[in-house]
Amino acid sequence: MQKLLDSLLFISFCLFTILLGTCTDDATENLATPYATFSQDSITLSPEQGEVTLSVEWSATTWEIRMEEESGMIRHISPTSGGNRNKQYGQNTITIQFSENSTEKRRTQVLFLTNMESGEHSQITLIQDSRLIPLSIQLDKSVRYQYVYGFGGMYNPKIWLSPDNLITRDELLKMYSSEGLGYNILRLMIYPNEADWSADVEGAKLAQQQGAIVIAAPWDCTDAYAETITLNGREYKHLKQEHYQDYANHLISYINFMKEQGVNIFAVSVQNEPDMEFTFWHPEEVVAFVKEHGASIRETGVKLMAPEACGMSAEYTDPVLNDPVAFEQTDIVAGHLYQGFVKMEESSYVKNRHDYIVGLYNRKLAAAGKSWWMTEHLFNDGEKESNPALWQFHDWSYNLETLAQEIHMCMEGYCSAYIYWYLKRFYGMIGDHDTRSAAAPGEVLKNGYILSHYAKYATGMTRIKVGVGASDIKATAYINDEETEISIVLLNMKADAWLGQISIPGTISQISALETTAARNMQPTSATVGSENRSATVNISGNSIVSVNIQVK
Repeated sequence: MQKLLDSLLFISFCLFTILLGTCTDDATENLATPYATFSQDSITLSPEQGEVTLSVEWSATTWEIRMEEESGMIRHISPTSGGNRNKQYGQNTITIQFSENSTEKRRTQVLFLTNMESGEHSQITLIQDSRLIPLSIQLDKSVRYQYVYGFGGMYNPKIWLSPDNLITRDELLKMYSSEGLGYNILRLMIYPNEADWSADVEGAKLAQQQGAIVIAAPWDCTDAYAETITLNGREYKHLKQEHYQDYANHLISYINFMKEQGVNIFAVSVQNEPDMEFTFWHPEEVVAFVKEHGASIRETGVKLMAPEACGMSAEYTDPVLNDPVAFEQTDIVAGHLYQGFVKMEESSYVKNRHDYIVGLYNRKLAAAGKSWWMTEHLFNDGEKESNPALWQFHDWSYNLETLAQEIHMCMEGYCSAYIYWYLKRFYGMIGDHDTRSAAAPGEVLKNGYILSHYAKYATGMTRIKVGVGASDIKATAYINDEETEISIVLLNMKADAWLGQISIPGTISQISALETTAARNMQPTSATVGSENRSATVNISGNSIVSVNIQVK
């Protein structure tokens, strides 16, 4: 009997031990159903570049994350695997780094989570809206304004600059070739001494071979024809009236000399800035000279520019416009913008000057078939500061708000050509040897790219009406004579990015766009054709200049 009881106790103990063993953690985990899942089905991301976290919950398995098709949204995922088949429950935090959505559409990315024990999948959809704000751009080719001759700058005068800062052949090609920046107007100085005229021949010929227009202006009427006069306590060089014929012959000789060398001068000026100290002219003297000698100068085949005052002031411009004979002999009303133009909000003086200048076309020029050209200006605020941080011409925002905005305002104000001051200068189009230059000698500066946006997209075309649905976006549009090409130059003066939605008066066969920003220089930006080839979209980055070219059928 005792043996039987002992046997039953032993059996009971073994059964208890077995049952107890089945309740251990490991045994319990081995009996759990393996699973792995995302904690949510979808998540919305910011349009800007950023980072987001999400959770993976799992039990008794390992897991892996994968993408079958990549949208370009995801930059990095960590971790992409985890779990433990011997654990009943676990949770991991997943960090996802994503890129900015600079496309015009919402984009999605599906992530798949694989349960490595069962092979089952779960998924999460990442959704990212475009950062671009829709912007309506309406073109109307039936409303036409001025013809645009082009853009360029001043060829460095050899009598003023050191040899190492003169423009080289390669630098000129970089600016004036179609493969380069595409400029097409070169301005020369008419030196007072004929012996110096040959210095600019090779450069002018090279630019002309690239399709450039060559214009010229005198600073000095030559000592032989001059006298000294005193105005308001200051002495000025002044052309004697009895030498008007000699001075006209001087200009004609220059035109003929250049022609003999293979350079066809397109236009000459009576005087660069007659209101300044180079050679001073009273307004009525400019009128008298043009009336008496304009015809003989124009008989050479060149166009005559006048009065080319420093501030394009009414004091000098109106006398030429209001005299019938002088106006008839003036092909191009030229002037500079040194006395204010862009910042109209700063003073009534600047606003009045701006309104006067942009009013010339409709008031007088259009009906006579004439145009106005901006033939000289520069922007170099801060250049005299010893601290480079104060050289404003190094800042993209400054370049955008000065040069880019001024060219836009000139085009919008019926200007037919924009010519900057020195092409090669630390505040110009390409860098020079000055320590203040933001680029190495011969390398393109931000101003150089700004001018190129207009040179490549507006030259030889007629400005047409364009409407834009945002005050921070400034736009001008152009069409060629055959109506097969339309271009738009857009300035975005704020940090917001936009999706330009363009309505096209025609059927699009091709579209392309380039942008310049603080970080990019005339690089391609997204431009796509819409439904039925009658519309298009273009990405407009914050604080940028964007040029769009549209081929139409």
